[in-house]
Amino acid sequence: MNTIVVIPARYQSSRFLGKPLALLRGKPMIWHVWSRATQIKMADKVIVATEDDKIADLISMFGGEVMLTSATHRTGSDRVAEVAALYKDVPLVVNLQGDLPLFRPSVIDRIIQEGAVRIRQGADLITLTAKINLEEEIFSPNTVKVVRNDQGEILYFSRSPIPYLQKDNFSVCPFGYFKHYGVYLYHREFLLKMANCPQGDLERMERLEQLRVLEHGGRVWAMEIDQKDAQGFCEVNTPEDLILAEKMLATDHYNQP
Repeated sequence: MNTIVVIPARYQSSRFLGKPLALLRGKPMIWHVWSRATQIKMADKVIVATEDDKIADLISMFGGEVMLTSATHRTGSDRVAEVAALYKDVPLVVNLQGDLPLFRPSVIDRIIQEGAVRIRQGADLITLTAKINLEEEIFSPNTVKVVRNDQGEILYFSRSPIPYLQKDNFSVCPFGYFKHYGVYLYHREFLLKMANCPQGDLERMERLEQLRVLEHGGRVWAMEIDQKDAQGFCEVNTPEDLILAEKMLATDHYNQP
């Protein structure tokens, strides 16, 4: 195997208790994540990692592979690392967030293919970004923003608008804002290294696990996706986000691969 996809699914979510089991068009949200992940052509194996027996039993019932992991993990990436530690001969690990029920499998294939090249060139972590077109997303703490250098390496992640922008200046903003999507491609050894590093102040303040990589000197490369692909993603942070996901799943446009 070259690549495994691990889906961290935590029942004890502080913002949305039991989120992986929330119903979306009559089926638990984690089923949608797992089912769509099985369509990723470059994934040799898809594994759900959870601390909860109910989630584990559900995935097993659907015929999926699941691993019960520690309840003390600080982040999803730490949970993914526990699984990755068992696959010593697999170089690439995708962390596909358990609250991302809507995404295009073809985009994950692309990040595996292009990200493998970037990792060979010295990147430590590959993730996804797309241009933000809505002012409300720029100022929403649930939308993670990124700034990059000219080579596509990410300088910082934040829940705040970065660079700084006053609300009344959005219409004359001379630069683009970019949104981060919760898909991560790691080289296995680097993922295990990060799991053993302490959380830094930035990670704790922003509540963004990917900042640990930057705080410890890692290089993060952003793969930009176009608006068509970006519109196929929906991350569920709150119960209200489920309403949007329901609407997206009802459209023929979304159900294209």
